[in-house]
Amino acid sequence: MSNEFVSPFSIWMCTDNYANLLAKCFIKHHPVPLMRVIKWKDKSGNGMVLNVGGSSLDNPGIFGFRGLLRNMDGAWIHGFAENIGFSNILHAELLTIYHGLRMA
Repeated sequence: MSNEFVSPFSIWMCTDNYANLLAKCFIKHHPVPLMRVIKWKDKSGNGMVLNVGGSSLDNPGIFGFRGLLRNMDGAWIHGFAENIGFSNILHAELLTIYHGLRMA
């Protein structure tokens, strides 16, 4: 067996088959969700909506937050954004809610 010859094509085929098997076992294929347009509409005609969110590069990591206030038609009234530096997700989300409520 030590003098057995294996062709490069056979090695390539075995390697390719093994790679395909690993891909099928470990790579998950997630279907792409359909895009939907979502719009907030106040039924009473005099409300506002506050949209807020925090973001990070990692948890813990460099964080920021942002938000905006919209009228009943969805038009932008006022917005804010801030970088808070090194923090965690809870701190970023709580600061976002605080600044949003203060603005409203």
